Amino acid sequence: MRGRATVAVAAVASLAIVACSAVLLYAVRTNLVNSAHAAARDHVEQAARRLASGTPVAEVQTALPDVRTSVSTPSTTRSPDGSVSAQVDTASGLAVVQAFPDLAPVDTAVITLTWALVPCTALLVALMAGLTWYAMGRVLRPVEDIRVEFADISAHSLQQRVPVPDSHDEVALLAATMNDTLDQLQRAVARLRTFTSDASHELRGPLTTLRARLELALARPDGAEWTTVGGEALHDTTRLEEIVADLLLLARMDARQPLKLEPLHVADLVRRTIAERYPHQPVVLFPDTATDKTVPASRSALTRLLTNLLDNALRYAHTGVTVEVRHTERELVVEVGDDGPGIPAGDRERVFDRFTRLDNARTRSEGGTGLGLAIARDIASAHGGTLTARTPGAAERGAHLVLSLPLQTTQ
Repeated sequence: MRGRATVAVAAVASLAIVACSAVLLYAVRTNLVNSAHAAARDHVEQAARRLASGTPVAEVQTALPDVRTSVSTPSTTRSPDGSVSAQVDTASGLAVVQAFPDLAPVDTAVITLTWALVPCTALLVALMAGLTWYAMGRVLRPVEDIRVEFADISAHSLQQRVPVPDSHDEVALLAATMNDTLDQLQRAVARLRTFTSDASHELRGPLTTLRARLELALARPDGAEWTTVGGEALHDTTRLEEIVADLLLLARMDARQPLKLEPLHVADLVRRTIAERYPHQPVVLFPDTATDKTVPASRSALTRLLTNLLDNALRYAHTGVTVEVRHTERELVVEVGDDGPGIPAGDRERVFDRFTRLDNARTRSEGGTGLGLAIARDIASAHGGTLTARTPGAAERGAHLVLSLPLQTTQ
């Protein structure tokens, strides 16, 4: 880039200087030619005046032997060959005075100026090229520093950042943008590593339990209760299947695969989900005023979100779960609450992290896979909504999770 810019500037400068030099030479030559014609005109006029005053022709020719210029005046005429002539009435009759301009000094001056402009042009072009090379080097030096630093960054050194120059220009904005991208990449990689580690740990638990039970039964095959062993093994494999299914769903959500959205009556979906999946569970749906409100949503994804919220609430509820559907001017809100131990204030954001279990639900048998609320929040984000844990009021108990989704806009 530095070399190409220098060559381009040198070429443009050469063309510009050559054009200016040509204009200068033309102007100088025109001025010198006009001066030569003016001198010839003056000589013709002097000769005409002397002849008109009675001076003999021979004396005039002797006094003005170098009359060779051509200039027109009101009393003179200019010939097609460039000479200047004038007719004068003398005592001896009509006389014609004629002069030709001397252009030899003009040609000499133009040639001299041309040879003087050649080295000046070369010097100016070289100066412009040098300044361009130096300026481009100064401009591109921060870019080279960024390139060198960025080349050293790898998956094991994502904490490094490229230098940001103090120029406050486009290069500085580029470096700042790259550092912001590296920040996001570092967080994504850290999240992936944590997720991979947690997933391995979660999968290792059921696999270890399943293997231990089978090895114990095989060690004493005659005394083993194979029906019980089979049931326990089926329970472990079911748990493994749930974890793998959740992991696959999270992978699809992370890949930002587009959802098939359709206008959906959320209140009807909530009512149907409770009736079909929790017919004998203590889940109460409050009367709502959002029956006719729709949101652009995926039915399967939103059903999974609601199921996760209800499963979580039922896991911790003491007596029952409440569901309320309402709407604002721009959003439809679904709130799921329980009367369980609640969520401490410091954990109301952490509960949405993957594989998170609070102190009162550390065991895997009680706390699920630790992915339910993380999946629910990802689904809400994919719909352009939010999922948060609300601070309960003074007379309220338990946890209150609030889902907000944008309403369907009218065309």
